[in-house]
Amino acid sequence: MKAVACMFAVVLLVPVQTFAQTAYLTQNDIEYCEENYGQYKAIGEYQFLERERRTIESRVCVHLYEDPIWDYTGASRAAKLLERGNYYVDVEIAKSKANAQTGVVPQEEKPVTELQKAGARILELEKEVDALEKKIAQKDAIIAAQVKVLLDLASKVRSMLFDISDIIYGLV
Repeated sequence: MKAVACMFAVVLLVPVQTFAQTAYLTQNDIEYCEENYGQYKAIGEYQFLERERRTIESRVCVHLYEDPIWDYTGASRAAKLLERGNYYVDVEIAKSKANAQTGVVPQEEKPVTELQKAGARILELEKEVDALEKKIAQKDAIIAAQVKVLLDLASKVRSMLFDISDIIYGLV
């Protein structure tokens, strides 16, 4: 019993030390990223993460895919990817800690599909057509007013010509 009490006292007296692990990933994790890169490029980040159930490995792969180190082709590529990948593991762990403290997990927005983009573009073009139709209607009204003025002017000129012809006819 004294031994258990001593062990308990030692555990309480020893300061809690945070253990910073820096080598989370293995070569297998990098190979996983390499094997799935084509899928990532084909289906996009959102679908890739959804398909992989947003595991930390898939999130780290996405970070690596977007990092310039991914295109590195030197002999130490694997080591560089491991080092950079472990950095991104720390980033993801920090995000998780922040989410745990706030109790809010940000929801990723589903990207806009090509069909949605096309629909939005159609609405935009319809608005442009409406605006142009209004401008055309305004121009039509202006042209109609101008035609009326020209017809009135022609009528007055004709009337004046008749008056002049009457005057000339009366002189003759």
